[in-house]
Amino acid sequence: MDKKNILIKSHPENLRRVRALMTDILSISQISEQDSQMITLAIDEACSNIIKHGYKNNYNQKIDITVDLKTELLTITIIDEGIKFNIHSIEPRDVSKIRPGGLGIHIIKQVMDSVEYRQTSDGLNKVTLIKKLLP
Repeated sequence: MDKKNILIKSHPENLRRVRALMTDILSISQISEQDSQMITLAIDEACSNIIKHGYKNNYNQKIDITVDLKTELLTITIIDEGIKFNIHSIEPRDVSKIRPGGLGIHIIKQVMDSVEYRQTSDGLNKVTLIKKLLP
């Protein structure tokens, strides 16, 4: 599959388009329905975090998402211009304590095989999510 790219404004309503894109892309893979749903949830959480924390709910910013599906590897790259993020500054939350919110990063790390946050040379935030696929 060729890489697929979607550029959205940072409004929560646009996450529907991201979920639809992921569903379409993953439907042509050998990924189970459950894994497909979990991967889509992880991408949704990553974008939601960008909107809420990176852009402080400013709904007119850009989120650039690229999906590259290969036979044995799914790579999703998300780029934004929001507040700089340091994954190591986040305190892990006790997941056994039930309360809303705060589990996005936990979900993303549980679903994906690799999660990398970095700054690009031009100061953008870039998160790369990788999922190894069984042949």
